[in-house]
Amino acid sequence: MKQLIIVALMFGMFFNLGAGYRGNDLFQVITSHPHDLEELSPYIETVYQNGRLWVVQLNKDAPEDVLQHLRPLSGKEKSYLHEGQWITNAGLKKKRDDTKIFVSQVNLENIKKDIEDLANNYETRYAGSEENQHALAATEERFRSMGYEVKEVCYAPDACSIVAEKKGKIEASKVIMIMGHIDSVGESFAGADDNASGVAVILEMARVLKDANNRKTIRFFITNGEELGLYGASYYAKQLAASNEIKNIVLGINMDMVGYNKSNGIVELETEPEHEGLAKWFADLASKYTTLKTKITLGAWGSDHVPFLKKGVPTMLTIENWDTKTPCYHQECDKPDTINYAYATEIAKLNVSAVLTKDQN
Repeated sequence: MKQLIIVALMFGMFFNLGAGYRGNDLFQVITSHPHDLEELSPYIETVYQNGRLWVVQLNKDAPEDVLQHLRPLSGKEKSYLHEGQWITNAGLKKKRDDTKIFVSQVNLENIKKDIEDLANNYETRYAGSEENQHALAATEERFRSMGYEVKEVCYAPDACSIVAEKKGKIEASKVIMIMGHIDSVGESFAGADDNASGVAVILEMARVLKDANNRKTIRFFITNGEELGLYGASYYAKQLAASNEIKNIVLGINMDMVGYNKSNGIVELETEPEHEGLAKWFADLASKYTTLKTKITLGAWGSDHVPFLKKGVPTMLTIENWDTKTPCYHQECDKPDTINYAYATEIAKLNVSAVLTKDQN
């Protein structure tokens, strides 16, 4: 029976389970926090696991409160390796590839320095802490020094996110937004991968793109409170939805944990099933502009892309391959010396190419 269930899952044949649950219902796990998994483990049996897609069977005696860590399957969730393709018109005269020129400017040493600074200079980046605020102020100053318009968006008096923008010259109302969280779980002088790596890549992207002749508005969103429950991203998404500005975001890119990979060079592309075409587009860009392999995972959870997907924004999480994620996840050993800087640099190249390609379309 279990073999049939796995086959059905792989081919997307599940029916919609609805909002409630019964014994033997199937759910996707939407947390990776160790204390959440400890709470869940007595009541679940794994049916399928690949990358960030983890499907479990829930015991009928499971308490209601464990449902906060699960969501019913829609029947469209899947995770698979995808070899991107880039088809060129060989018969046409090759035009200058400006995207490739910008991609080539991504600098590994800049990413390394920013990861080291964020992990080594602040004992904790726990949201709301004094050092979290200092890290945020330093990052805000970096954007200002590069010529970006900067503002703070605060979900609490001591917990703010940063929005830095470069207005588009032709379609300024259309926004491409790149995001990643600056807060950590609070371990001492740690959080290099989670998520100094994402912030460092964003800062390098901002440096590379500051001189781009962009048609659309490029927006960088350094979020806060992700580790506490996506607080900063949820607040901003709600704010944009209330003003109807959220409809202007034509693409969202989230970077969370982009620094750990020892061998396989796989980047996981996570979004909701309705954006599978977008994930394949990212995979195509990876094949043209990077050395990365791609895994597409449909069924989004656990990071700042989720509030925007819920509001209808086509948003992609780029994250290290979850099957081989850092062994120092949420631990004090999450230090800069565990980072694969070449891998993080390739993810930066992918996302620079995504911004510039989307900007022209």
